[in-house]
Amino acid sequence: MLNILVVGAGAIGCFVGGRLAAAGQQVTLVGRPALMRQIAAEGLALRHPTQPAITVTPQTATDMNQLSGHYDFILVTVKAPSTAEIIEQIAVAPLTQADSYLVSLQNGIGNEELLADAFGPQRVIAGTVTIPISVPDVGVIEVSKDKGGLGLAALAPEQPVEQLAAALNEAGLKTPVYDDWRALKWSKLLLNIINNASSAILDEAPADIIANPDLFNLEIAALQEGLAVMQALGVEAVKLPGYPVDWLARLIRAGWLPLALKRAALRPSMAGGRGSKMPSLHIDLEAKRSSTEIMVLNGAIVAAGQKLGLATPANLALTEIYNGLATGRLARSDYRHRPDKLIEAAALRR
Repeated sequence: MLNILVVGAGAIGCFVGGRLAAAGQQVTLVGRPALMRQIAAEGLALRHPTQPAITVTPQTATDMNQLSGHYDFILVTVKAPSTAEIIEQIAVAPLTQADSYLVSLQNGIGNEELLADAFGPQRVIAGTVTIPISVPDVGVIEVSKDKGGLGLAALAPEQPVEQLAAALNEAGLKTPVYDDWRALKWSKLLLNIINNASSAILDEAPADIIANPDLFNLEIAALQEGLAVMQALGVEAVKLPGYPVDWLARLIRAGWLPLALKRAALRPSMAGGRGSKMPSLHIDLEAKRSSTEIMVLNGAIVAAGQKLGLATPANLALTEIYNGLATGRLARSDYRHRPDKLIEAAALRR
């Protein structure tokens, strides 16, 4: 049995931790007090469209200082802006950390590097989650579609990645292991940016973004820039559980294929990925959070492009406008349901 600690246990952390607990692993969740109290009192309910609902009772805590002892794996599931803070909490917590491995199940680029700087690359494992989940109520995690899985990749040789992957597979979570952790994270980044910032900026459903040819072209341009950065870095797009990112990359890169045909070929996968469900950046904007993941998503493409001497106008426009809205420098009313303004802004940055 593995002893697993999940820090920042929100939707992803509770889902993965809950499934591992249901499979017999020793799991402790660390998260917000209200959620942890609910789980401690009534358990964590896990719902799946094709499997019976289950309720599990993992151990819970609200503060890292409440914990002691040794954990085989520490799953980091906080959003990227909180990575530095959670590193400080882990570093000072009374844990036996010498041979614990930290696993980043986070979106975006840069989290693994921060963890490696703090704890050494030999103790960090990259991970990603492609299972669509939602939180219909406190203490309830629901898989919205029977699709996807996890992915793991070692940052350094001789890490027990296969051991953790085996535990996740036993818990019913398809978890392939990848040779290149950068390929894993950059491929997930491509999925994360689809319809994300544009939907938030315009306050439009992802399906509406794809229905507008000009906005669809902007999405394709942002993906093309991401792929150009990946190529310059020597990073390949790889297939992720439930998502043929490698195939999508070849299609998007096809310079001989007219945009109209690219849109027709990409529409089923890009529209079906989110549909009417609003993406994470829109949720953050609606909640008036000034600290968001835009800089590790579209902003990561811009930052890498600047270092490599590659222009990234589509991602630059999405990043700058979204940041302006999140910080209040720009008025949401100026961009809400105004695709013309977003398209114009992207054109000005070329």
